[in-house]
Amino acid sequence: MKTEKQSSNTPKRVLITGCSSGFGLLTAVGAAKLGYETIATMRNLNKSHPLKDALKAQNTSAQIEQLDVTEPDSIAAIVEKVGPIDILVNNAGILITSSFLDQTDEEMRQVFETNYFGIVNLTKAFTPGMVERNSGRIVNIASLAGLGGHPFNAAYAASKHVLVGFTKSIRTELAPFGIDVISVEPGYHKTEIIRVNANQSENFYNRQSPMFQWNRGFLKAFLDEIVPRAGEPEAAVKTILMLMAAEKPKSHYVIGKDAKFATILQWLGLGDWLEKKVYRAIRRARRLENKREAEKKARRKQKRRAEATR
Repeated sequence: MKTEKQSSNTPKRVLITGCSSGFGLLTAVGAAKLGYETIATMRNLNKSHPLKDALKAQNTSAQIEQLDVTEPDSIAAIVEKVGPIDILVNNAGILITSSFLDQTDEEMRQVFETNYFGIVNLTKAFTPGMVERNSGRIVNIASLAGLGGHPFNAAYAASKHVLVGFTKSIRTELAPFGIDVISVEPGYHKTEIIRVNANQSENFYNRQSPMFQWNRGFLKAFLDEIVPRAGEPEAAVKTILMLMAAEKPKSHYVIGKDAKFATILQWLGLGDWLEKKVYRAIRRARRLENKREAEKKARRKQKRRAEATR
């Protein structure tokens, strides 16, 4: 027999993954400030200090727990410890940059284990409690990359594309049990996943690879043209917090000017134009990097010659 929905006077319990930085940290602080009983999780508790400082600055608190979504035992432990929840925000994710030709199978699988299978397994673990209560909400943080692809981040884009498909599929399955399932597709935002937490493949700088110059060109274009124009994460988190409480949330939310622009272009049939624009930017950056390296080599050669004539 299904239990009645939770009283509106009772604080809802929300569990958020990937709270050591970025969207996860800001969502946890925002949810706690709004009165949610917030369970903020992260893989490495040694990285919890920024979250603790942010919570203290807002004069609020949250339950901080260790959770590695790629480890079944870790998932089982968190379910056992915190019990049923009302809202699950699947935010944890990783990014490993390089051409797909230079990524190892292990790196690709690592991306999928975190960005897809980890989310699936955590969702499967908490959903039975929502079914029993006949109420719940699952928010999956996907990406614009999952809608339109992402050169030199193919594994990431593929994992997010699969996540969008998973979200759309289980939405219908869980609807009879009063459970909302929502997909969020942000564009670029100034979070650590594109800064200090960004990773390059171990073969990213392999000069024997035909993709070496293109890997390097992409990174330069990314750092010079994309990162400076990325949106502020607070704007995206505002939307996430809103849909957590919305009475009738939409099935998915595209967040950020770049994401909305790219989505409109796709809808207008101009996706090829956007791909060519991205390609030209990478090609231009590749030429600049090659020129910079050639000039650097020339300076070293000139220095050696000068030293030899002394």
